[in-house]
Amino acid sequence: MINMLVNNIANIITGLIVLAVVVLAVVSIVRRRKKGKLSCGCECEGCAERAICSEKRID
Repeated sequence: MINMLVNNIANIITGLIVLAVVVLAVVSIVRRRKKGKLSCGCECEGCAERAICSEKRID
């Protein structure tokens, strides 16, 4: 068991870093949505999905 961990430590660390980045991205998106901010960071005027967003937002 220890041999497997030692032999794959680089892969394990890389996987944990990637997992941490994904978790931070998801947490950031959830926080922004709870605050009512747009996910893209832009205004709705030129957005192709304006009809979907404008139902939820009050301008």
